[in-house]
Amino acid sequence: MLKESQVENILRGYLISKGWRLTNLPKGIGEGGIDIKGYHPIKRKVLLVEVKGDGKAKNQTLHNGFYTILGQILFRMDKQGNDQKKARTYALAIPANWEDAFTKKIKQMPYGWSLLRLKVFLVSNRSVEEKNYKYFLK
Repeated sequence: MLKESQVENILRGYLISKGWRLTNLPKGIGEGGIDIKGYHPIKRKVLLVEVKGDGKAKNQTLHNGFYTILGQILFRMDKQGNDQKKARTYALAIPANWEDAFTKKIKQMPYGWSLLRLKVFLVSNRSVEEKNYKYFLK
């Protein structure tokens, strides 16, 4: 089980190791806004990531987390979203053990998911996997 703060800390370390400069600190309790914001000086890209993690009631947390994280990232998108011509990427970060449940939910909304074009970071204690939005529609 990975709490949200653990998912965020692991992902922050991973992004730094990949050359990203993180431009915000972890949020305090009750603070709003994007969870992770970074800039890659070589790729000249901005990355905006919403993070979710395990809670006490795992199944409920996972189900509610799916809809909550989508709502949060949609709230923060501008009108061009993840347009490939733009220099920003919107992404989600979730515990890797949520992959199967997220895939099932995403397959129920293939058109909406294709419009969002979200990158997903699957985070575990040992690794971070970056997945393109198309991965979840296979």
